[in-house]
Amino acid sequence: MKKFLLEMLTPEKTFFKGEVKSVSVPSLDGNMGVLAHHTPMVIGLQSGQITIDTGEQKEILANGEGFMVIRPEKTAIFCQTMEWPEEIEINRVNRAIEEHQRKIREAKSISEYRVSKATLARALARLKVKINKY
Repeated sequence: MKKFLLEMLTPEKTFFKGEVKSVSVPSLDGNMGVLAHHTPMVIGLQSGQITIDTGEQKEILANGEGFMVIRPEKTAIFCQTMEWPEEIEINRVNRAIEEHQRKIREAKSISEYRVSKATLARALARLKVKINKY
């Protein structure tokens, strides 16, 4: 199977850059896989789990909202946050889940509700990646 260049960026850093066989992302329309020579496009991403297959190993990470640009020369993923499982602190995630569940219940506006719901989704995705890895 052919490889392609994948670059993953957050506002703070280049999270990952290298040749991969495939990448699977949580698109707004469901899980989507990308292989070499994929049709060029831009895809919106929701919080969830990204899986990278380098050919030697599969890596799983948690991501926040973002987008992916697929071009012939490379695929780039831009997300607000990305974390490897070993970077995720389970106690911190559990506190965030409790806090955002409370904020959803107490939301005074639609925008407060939507923000809390999005941050809860990101926390749940982080928890899932951490639990699945170990």
